[in-house]
Amino acid sequence: MIETTFRAMNSTIVLSGMNFEPQVEIKKNIIDFEQKVSRFLPDNQLAFINRSPLNVPIYLEATLADLLDRSLQLARKSAHYVHPFLGKAIMANGYTESFQEHNQPVFTESDAVHVSREPIKRISKSWIIKKENFLFDFGGFGKGYIVDNGIKQLKQKGVDHFLINAGGDLRVLGSHEVGIEHPVLMGEDMIRLTITDKAIATSGKNYRRWTKGSKEYHHLLNGRTGEPAFNGVLQASVIANTAMEAETAAKLLCILPFEKAKALLYRHFPQIAYIVYLENDQISIGGDSQLYNRLEVAG
Repeated sequence: MIETTFRAMNSTIVLSGMNFEPQVEIKKNIIDFEQKVSRFLPDNQLAFINRSPLNVPIYLEATLADLLDRSLQLARKSAHYVHPFLGKAIMANGYTESFQEHNQPVFTESDAVHVSREPIKRISKSWIIKKENFLFDFGGFGKGYIVDNGIKQLKQKGVDHFLINAGGDLRVLGSHEVGIEHPVLMGEDMIRLTITDKAIATSGKNYRRWTKGSKEYHHLLNGRTGEPAFNGVLQASVIANTAMEAETAAKLLCILPFEKAKALLYRHFPQIAYIVYLENDQISIGGDSQLYNRLEVAG
């Protein structure tokens, strides 16, 4: 297998397949995508939209329009506990710059941290109006989107064995053994399993976290409140048909009380499996076990 590793979207990206040529194209697409949609770049298309005033038509380039469509579909399925309108809330909670392990958070004052569930009016696929003062932050939606699009492009070219891993948002063509990192013993796999033509995404509170005084913060916010979620779950990994679905479901498991999250997923995301590491050091495995095989504890 030929492997390409690089940094993009605040993550380590790994591409693995039999041929080098598809990896060059996928890498270019990921870097181009980051230039359009990262909230950490001051002069890209997303920044222009975020700076645009209220109540005027705003044009969305095709990629952003499609990303918004898919994000809204999943936001609605998640009952808006996960959505792409949390930019101000994330900044107010100290996540103002691309995260580095030793960075110092900067907490911003905001007069509009709490926004309605969909603070836009959709004029057409390519045009929106901002009805409230908010900032887009596509975050995990964006990583899942570019991973899914990469796999779609590869399938169209007849590629049948490939892996794209965008910082834990991973999707494969063919069968691949993959690992889930231990949230406490970081750098070591907790579980290994095999997935075929599926995606797996992991969300957790063990890395992007910081404190202010005695209060603890992390980057996983409850979309209904705009506040960091503390629900007894340290890390959640989800296997699904797409990376965007897996990412959304994993976040739900990190946000809602565990039983409530499972009930919501059962109703709206029935084709998933999950592996959850609780803060009491217990592991819960559930969902559709036919989505993976050969699951074993690593080590």
